[in-house]
Parts: sequence; structure tokens; C-alpha cells
Amino acid sequence: MSGKNTKTRGSIQTRLRPSVHAVSESPSPPESASPSGDPHFAAFKLELLASLRKDIADVFKKEFQAMFRDALSTIQLDLQSVKTQQAGDKVATEATISTLKGTVGEIGHALFTCTDDIVYMKTTIESLTATVTQLENKCEDLESRSRRNNVRIVGVPEGADTCTTAAVAALLKEAFGLEKEPVLDRSHWTLQPKPKPGERPRAIVCRFHYHSDCVDILRRAREISG
Repeated sequence: MSGKNTKTRGSIQTRLRPSVHAVSESPSPPESASPSGDPHFAAFKLELLASLRKDIADVFKKEFQAMFRDALSTIQLDLQSVKTQQAGDKVATEATISTLKGTVGEIGHALFTCTDDIVYMKTTIESLTATVTQLENKCEDLESRSRRNNVRIVGVPEGADTCTTAAVAALLKEAFGLEKEPVLDRSHWTLQPKPKPGERPRAIVCRFHYHSDCVDILRRAREISG
């Protein structure tokens, strides 16, 4: 800026020199005449001021134009860089969005399939649960029916033939004074280790074929013990 101002001052001085020479070369007025009253001097003064104003205005105009040109060029470069970066970011963002859309679509399809599977499995589980409940009830009923004809007999010495159905039926007839031997389906010792000599014998579990015989034996046993 200082260099330009120096040139400006030089150019102004250069322009002033001819005028000064022109003034010096012009015939000097009489000593009695006043310079301010000379119309040529006033016109020269106005012309000089106008020239100075024009030169200064041109200098400032060029300076501002150069400054604005540099600033505008910098701004344009920055804008171009921003546009380029935004374009790249836009492409990357669009690619990411496209990928996400595909992923979301796949997840939605998988969820839809899983929902159908879950509904089917839920229905199947409910059906199986109901079936298992029925089977449990039936098994419990069958177990109860199977065990209600069982009788446990204790105190019978263990021997080779003391646990057979015939021996147990004869024992029951003799012990309770029955008219005939009850019909037994099976009889066996309890699932315990065989006792050693002198130890308490194992109990005998026998199953009556008829529930009425089982009830009669239990009633007679309560009467005897009571």
C-alpha cells in the first residue's frame, strides 16, 4: 500500500510540475494586483483540485478493486472447495442411506418371517401344553388306579416261596379267615437290599385283581388292629 501511495504522490507531483512551470512561465501580474482576484488563478486552482480529486479517487478505486478482487477470488475458491466437499459428502451419505435402506428392508422381512414363526410356535406350544396336561392327568389317574389295589404286608419271614402269589393268597385267607383265597395279579418284595439274618424282613407288595377284595382286606385289617 505504501509503495502504491508513493507512486501516487509521484504521479501527482509529475502532473503538478507542468502546471507549476506553466504558472512560472506565465507573465507575472503587476505587483499591485491580488492573486485571489485573478480569474485565471481561480480557474487553475479549481482545475488543480479537480485533478487531485480524480487522481485520488482513481487510486482508491484501483486499490479497492484489487482488494475486492483478491477477496472475491479467495471466497470463490473457498466456495468451490465447500461445494466439492459437500458433493463428496452427499455421495457418501446417499450410499450410506441406500445401504441402510437395504438393511432395514432385510430386517423387516426377517422380522415378518420371525413373527409368522413365533405365531406358529406359540400355537403349537399351546396345543402341546394342553396335550401334556391331559397326559399328566391320565397318567396320574392310571397310577392312582394301579396303586389303589396294592397292599403292603409286613412281618412275613423271607423265604424261597413266601413271596409268590399263591403263598400270599393262602396267607391272607388264613390270617383274615376268608372263605376263599383272593385273586392276586402279582406280588414281590419291596426294592430294598435283602436283610441279613436276624434283621427285619422286607415288606411284600401284592396287587389284588378285584378292588372289592382289596377293600375287604383293608377293612378286616383295621378291625383287627383297632
